[in-house]
Amino acid sequence: MWARRCGAKPRWPSRIKVVFFSFLSGTLGLSVYMYMSGLSTSSLDLSRSTSEHPLCLTSWPQKYDQVFTSTIWNSAEDDVLFKAPGADEEFFAKYGCEVPALSGTVCRDVSYHTQDLQRPLALAMGAAGFDYDLMGAWALWWLLLTLVAWVGVTIHDLALIGQSQKDFVLDVGGVNKHCPCIRAVWKFLAGYRPLVHLANSERFGTRSLGIVLAVLLAPVLLAWNLVVLLFIICPLILFAFMRYPIRMSRAWVFIISVACVLYGSALTLQQLAFVARPDLRPRYALTWQASGLRVASSETSLCTCGCDYSMSLNVSVNLAAIGLVTTVKSAFLAFRCLKGLRRSQWANLLSVTFPVPLTVYAVDWQQADGQPIRFRDKEIPVQGEVAFDPFAMMDEQPDSAYTTVHLRPEPVHRYEKSEHGELRVLQPCRQLEMPRMPSEWERAQFKSVIEAEYIGCCGFPWPTGGKKFVYDENFLEALERGTLALEKDGLTPAKDMDEEDSSDMDESTTADCAVEFAGKPIACQVRDCGRPSGTWQSFAPGPASQPREDTPLSSDEQEASPRRL
Repeated sequence: MWARRCGAKPRWPSRIKVVFFSFLSGTLGLSVYMYMSGLSTSSLDLSRSTSEHPLCLTSWPQKYDQVFTSTIWNSAEDDVLFKAPGADEEFFAKYGCEVPALSGTVCRDVSYHTQDLQRPLALAMGAAGFDYDLMGAWALWWLLLTLVAWVGVTIHDLALIGQSQKDFVLDVGGVNKHCPCIRAVWKFLAGYRPLVHLANSERFGTRSLGIVLAVLLAPVLLAWNLVVLLFIICPLILFAFMRYPIRMSRAWVFIISVACVLYGSALTLQQLAFVARPDLRPRYALTWQASGLRVASSETSLCTCGCDYSMSLNVSVNLAAIGLVTTVKSAFLAFRCLKGLRRSQWANLLSVTFPVPLTVYAVDWQQADGQPIRFRDKEIPVQGEVAFDPFAMMDEQPDSAYTTVHLRPEPVHRYEKSEHGELRVLQPCRQLEMPRMPSEWERAQFKSVIEAEYIGCCGFPWPTGGKKFVYDENFLEALERGTLALEKDGLTPAKDMDEEDSSDMDESTTADCAVEFAGKPIACQVRDCGRPSGTWQSFAPGPASQPREDTPLSSDEQEASPRRL
């Protein structure tokens, strides 16, 4: 690659790319945090106030994120008030303030200055007391989830890139072996084992009772296991990840991705409820400053007054969409962990994805004995959907711990010679999904005139304006021996092969004559459906011939004229 040609050390380009892409993935949670914590006046439904009269205080309770930021960056003298929900008389007696100018004023008649609209929103203070800062709590929670997920993904991918640490990242079997307490705790708290014993009882009455109880208690068990997963298993795996960051990185990324799926779904459902029920939406206070008197000391003071408003419909719709996108993205990240969790040998990077050419599809391979794999048959390829993983099912085989994948470019059509001097077209048995697939004779290796081209910048082919002849060694040898008669320029459908040719192929290989040249069959499509897919089955032993771009000269011509390169 270009980075290595520029002098970069091995593995360092991959490390830089992993860090960069993992940071980009982490920006999703950061964007969610900034949107939720950045609610402003435009996020409120100002058409109707949820409080009847303005309320004035010497110090107004602030949102959670503002308190968090002020605690870190501001000095102790800054007057930033935070109080948990639940107003009481002691609080109003201490921070109460009276503004004579607002006596008898209702919130719908209050006018605001432009500079007041720039003030950050504050906690709502109504007749029922404080409202929870729901959006602020969601914002801080998503920031925490994004941070720990980003750390896990970065550690996992950097460990896989390294030569000395990739063997330490555990799969599910390794986690159960090195951290058996996690599985033991989950099995103990799951609560389904007594029902399983009842349902598997040999007595009909007991077994029927177990099945009925399992059906009735299924929603309760599902909710209970979600609670166990989020509040017991996640902290356990987090502690294990903090102790063994490399070993537990893959398991931690998977479990935190599942947690993000659940939290994203909860956020989406909650916002949909806010869309349907405006009275359930979070409320925030729009505040301004005015001169007044302290209730506690009757001293003149600068008071903060405000009216409560609910969150607007547009914000709820946007947050529902954000929750849905977060759920889908977290699910995709969890799915990318599955290969490495099944078997460490098939682990993949989590932060970097690659484009897959359509010519890879349809992916079709069989077991070592030539039989279709589980859940597939001879009519259904292993992966025929071009939008899905071409390496699917490879890590789920009994011998997956001892297999690998070799990728190499091959010609779409290959031409080889049989024992009887016939040139045959060899093709893999799978169906090619590549666009603009060349025909068998568009670039026939035994006789073709193509446009000359060179590979330029970024790997793009550029025509030179000339022509180029391409020949095949077997075809030239056949011409020299005179076994092919060049009487016609066209190609006609071929006749059936001789029985002797058919007997040379085993049961897993099928052959269909494709074309003939000058009345003689010269091409035959051979399909090898054994494992691995696309293995070329030759009729005659010997090394595969390679095409060359010039016509070989005879010995006399070589002496008379130097060979043109």
